[in-house]
Amino acid sequence: MTISFSQDDVFPIIRRMIISIYAKKQDFVTHDEIVAALLTDSSGHNEIVSAQKMRPNETTEHIAANMVAWFSQRITVGASIYKNSFERKKISGRWAYRPHQKAV
Repeated sequence: MTISFSQDDVFPIIRRMIISIYAKKQDFVTHDEIVAALLTDSSGHNEIVSAQKMRPNETTEHIAANMVAWFSQRITVGASIYKNSFERKKISGRWAYRPHQKAV
C-alpha cells in the first residue's frame, strides 16, 4: 500500500476542524462533519488533492474519510499527540470528537 499523505501535515488540520466545528455547535463533531470540513478547507483540500495524485481512482470524499479514519486509529492505539486533546464517543459506528471540557 502506498502512503498518500503525511499524518504530520494532515492531523493538525483535522484538529483545527474539530475545534472550529465544536466552537459553533458545542457538541461532539462527527466523522462526516470532519470529512466535509476537510473538503471545504483550503489547506485540507490541498492535502486531499495531493493524496489523490497517488490514488487517482479514489474520490476526494473517500480520501478525506480515510484521513479522518487514520486520525481516529492513531488515537485509539495511543500513538497520537492528540490522544489527550479530545473526548470521544461513537456516533453511528464512528468516532466523534469534542475538546476536553475544562472543569468549572
